[in-house]
Amino acid sequence: MILKAIRLAMLAGAGVAAWKAFNNRQGGTQAAGSFFQEALQRGVADVEAARSAQLRGASAELRRFAQQLEHDHGQLNQGLADAAGIDLPEPDDRQRKALHALDDHQGAAYDRAWLRHMARGHAGAIRLYQRAADADGPGAALAAGALSTLREHARTMEDLRRDSTRTGARHAPQATA
Repeated sequence: MILKAIRLAMLAGAGVAAWKAFNNRQGGTQAAGSFFQEALQRGVADVEAARSAQLRGASAELRRFAQQLEHDHGQLNQGLADAAGIDLPEPDDRQRKALHALDDHQGAAYDRAWLRHMARGHAGAIRLYQRAADADGPGAALAAGALSTLREHARTMEDLRRDSTRTGARHAPQATA
């Protein structure tokens, strides 16, 4: 009985692995080859950026937000990967380069650069998810459900950017005549 269960588990595992390999080799389903993969590629880079901000961010509010962002995007990424039947990708070379460029900044300059980077990324993600939700194809329900979270992230980033600009203006040296 145990031997049969082990064989069945091995067969099921091999079947899932073969399906993923076939799906990846064939470019996945049309949905996996487009929305799912692009959304996942963006999402894994957002998670990496959030991890960086938790360590390097000067503002406690930014570090807290980055922690929430890592959690939200981690869950979303896993849901996308599961729905598409594909593995989570790694950030690509372009994304790694952009993340390393953020590391050139320190303190409040890092926070501003990170918020600018993430705001641009979320604007693109919102457009991508909106198109997928409007298309009403595979992934539409996931995309529609994620839009409110992505928009909330964008609002929070804008609030943090506004706050950092005000704080920076208060702490800027005054010119004397």
